[in-house]
Amino acid sequence: MRASLIPLALLPLLACAQSWCPPGATWTFNYADMFNGSHGITRVVYEGDTAVGGYTAQKLRETNVIAPFGTMNYTSYTVPGSLLTREADGVVYVWSGWPEAFDTLMWFSADPGQFWSGPGMDDDPFNRITVLDTSTVLIAGVPLRQLIVQQSDWVWMPPDTLRERIGFSFLYLNGWSWFLTDMPWGGLRCYTDDNLTFIGPNVTDCGFTLSMNESTVGSTLELFPNPGTTHVTLDLAPGPHTITLFDATGRMVLQQRTTDERPVIGTEQLPAGLYRITVRDEQGAIMGAMWVKER
Repeated sequence: MRASLIPLALLPLLACAQSWCPPGATWTFNYADMFNGSHGITRVVYEGDTAVGGYTAQKLRETNVIAPFGTMNYTSYTVPGSLLTREADGVVYVWSGWPEAFDTLMWFSADPGQFWSGPGMDDDPFNRITVLDTSTVLIAGVPLRQLIVQQSDWVWMPPDTLRERIGFSFLYLNGWSWFLTDMPWGGLRCYTDDNLTFIGPNVTDCGFTLSMNESTVGSTLELFPNPGTTHVTLDLAPGPHTITLFDATGRMVLQQRTTDERPVIGTEQLPAGLYRITVRDEQGAIMGAMWVKER
């Protein structure tokens, strides 16, 4: 592990939160390749475990759904091979084929002032990801450790937010890969697993409408009344769903599970304003709609 010269005082992780790759873990990133003129999404899915280098590792599979700029002619392809990771004591490692070893990917339990270098990179100030601040945030009712991190001393590169379980907000899973390989990843749209959903600001359907897999194609969420006041009623397909409300700042204000096809969500406690309502089914498909609460 490449980490800071400061003695490692790794903090214990929150007992109620699995910090990496719980069942169903799925990341969706924006994709914009200026050189080749294409756009779309990149989706990374946790497929299961395998044995690598004497450790149990998680297999992450990457699929890109892209189209030429200015068109909707999307095609889908899955990147050969798997990204292999493991987690121990608040550190997520990634397997490197050369040399064959695990290297630091993310350090969730780091304190302010501590740092690590990108995978495969020397411990040089230019290559460091430094922790500026830490806190605990509630996402979908789950407490997660959150770090504000800075890449090297580049004042033109704004700090990023790193959350355990979710990863970086702007950068790809590997915080340095965008720079080293000029890859077209451009920010996290959504993260989901079997009991948590995180949706980035101004994101509507997490890119599922771009998927070539019909079982995860997003659709319009039907809700009424809109505008409303004390409640909002949803029209859902049969089966379990997770309903989440976000306010205009992107903060989650309500979440509940339901098996009702027409659930009624009480909104008396919410202030007037604009809200984003998202619904995730058991297959991971996400749909959403804007809702206005009147005074």
